[in-house]
Formats: sequence, C-alpha cells, structure tokens
Amino acid sequence: MEHKLNTLKTDLHNVFVEGNANPIQMARVFVMLAIPLITVFLIGARHIIY
Repeated sequence: MEHKLNTLKTDLHNVFVEGNANPIQMARVFVMLAIPLITVFLIGARHIIY
C-alpha cells in the first residue's frame, strides 16, 4: 500500500510540478482526478434537473 501511495505522489509531482511525466503517469493522474469530478458533476446535475 505504501508503494502505491509513493507512486501516486511521484506521478502528481511529475505531472504538476516538474512537467516531465510519461503517458502512463498522466493517465493515472487523469483517472484519479476525473472520477471524483464526474461524480460531483452528475450529483450536481441531478439536483439541478429534479
């Protein structure tokens, strides 16, 4: 578990701070950020529509 957390920390650092991430790191960060954002959007849209 600690290894996975260190991997995510490294990915975030390479994508947002250094800017020299490889495509795998960018995909991990995208999925990690996209899923919560889509969930929040869907819940918010449901409350607006109904």
